[in-house]
Amino acid sequence: MPTERRSPVQSGIVGVVLAAGRAQRFGADKRWATCRGEPLLAHALTIARAVCDRVLVVVDAPDARLDALLGRLPAEVVVCPEAGEGLAASRRCALARLERDRTVEGALIFLGDMPDVRSVDALRLIRAMRVAGRPVRPVHDDRPGHPVACPAAWISHLAARGFPAREGKSLRCVHPGVVTDVDRPGDLHIHD
Repeated sequence: MPTERRSPVQSGIVGVVLAAGRAQRFGADKRWATCRGEPLLAHALTIARAVCDRVLVVVDAPDARLDALLGRLPAEVVVCPEAGEGLAASRRCALARLERDRTVEGALIFLGDMPDVRSVDALRLIRAMRVAGRPVRPVHDDRPGHPVACPAAWISHLAARGFPAREGKSLRCVHPGVVTDVDRPGDLHIHD
């Protein structure tokens, strides 16, 4: 199982792991490709669980492998029938679940194919979001990345239009894990 130093769980913050993509460049369902001895998806779930009060995972359809993984890394499953429309559809599907939930202070949106996000960076994003009161995204070498931290007041905006470039904030991160994803099978060896 992926390991990460125990981080303080942030009350009121929901981790949203987007894992409903078609993985066409990968050539197979990359969620189940092995990365450091675990399914690729396990890494995003591990960090989300380490820092978030509650975790949602967005998928395109039920899957027995996901059920088995969630036995170890519990999360609420959100099935998104429109997942074939792209990442924005998955994001809308998940955030619609949170829009009217008054217990949600904010969301931290992860991509299921980014195994190197560190909990320290996730916590920095949550803190920056709380101070700014608006969405915050990590940036490494001038490249925007994930996870994106979004306060509850901005969830509807993020669901409908994505990250607000003008009003949102960027947080510089020195670790490349916030921009490094797995698109092709050869990318997996970079993360070993």
